[in-house]
Amino acid sequence: MKAPSAPWELVRLGGRPTPLMRQLQSSQKNAAIERWNLRTCLRAIATSMAAWQFALDLIPSAAAGVDGVVAARMTRGQLDEVELRFSPSVTSAIFERVGMMLLETKSWSPDLRIWGDEKVDDVQIWLRGTEIEHVQFRLNVADPRIPLMEEICSLAREVSCVLATRAGAILRPHPEVVLRAITRSEAARFVRDPEEYLEKR
Repeated sequence: MKAPSAPWELVRLGGRPTPLMRQLQSSQKNAAIERWNLRTCLRAIATSMAAWQFALDLIPSAAAGVDGVVAARMTRGQLDEVELRFSPSVTSAIFERVGMMLLETKSWSPDLRIWGDEKVDDVQIWLRGTEIEHVQFRLNVADPRIPLMEEICSLAREVSCVLATRAGAILRPHPEVVLRAITRSEAARFVRDPEEYLEKR
């Protein structure tokens, strides 16, 4: 039986198990719940970012393509379904390169590693065991660091990835492309005029 892909298939309002949950094998049920919990955490992080931050997710180019062509945009649901499946060598390369960008800081979860300052520029990598589950770069639009953008783009190219914005735009990993997206972002609107931005929210 296929494991449910949505939380409302797993648990009714109030937390009572549905018949479908009872029918699932234990391993399927646990895997589904883990995916749901992780994605819920990721969405919470995205919505709790500072207004002046611009987030980019690292995803394999192959996962962002249709017939070998990289898509211009993906839905949030499509992005949430992307499985990174990095090889051990690529995983090691990512950790090494990120460690050269920013200093690692204390994390609030054993499944999450953080480099940099969560209030300005940081990198967050979610793990499932030894495998990378999700990589997100959060950039401070109020004080953009071009060298950091260049390093992020260089890493993405090295591991055959593209960058996805929270709005679903797929960016080729080049600093000028990222900078253009930043200037058009909600974070840039906030930085330019916080009062006007908040009034229109």
